Amino acid sequence: MSARSSLSAFLRTEPDDAGCDKTMSLMHVYVELILAGLDAAKRYPGIAAHLKGCEGCRNDFEGLLAALSA
Repeated sequence: MSARSSLSAFLRTEPDDAGCDKTMSLMHVYVELILAGLDAAKRYPGIAAHLKGCEGCRNDFEGLLAALSA
């Protein structure tokens, strides 16, 4: 990632973004809420915001969701 694209990604970051560390530490809880039919984004808006902007965490989230849905 170039410095310009890194800066652009940073500037698009939502103020309530939880960040990678917090998202990864709570991702299993977030996924379990979704699988239970609950509104995980309402309970953890910072994680929802982070998943919108971080491709790496979003990929991990989608993989975990798929694995636990099977």
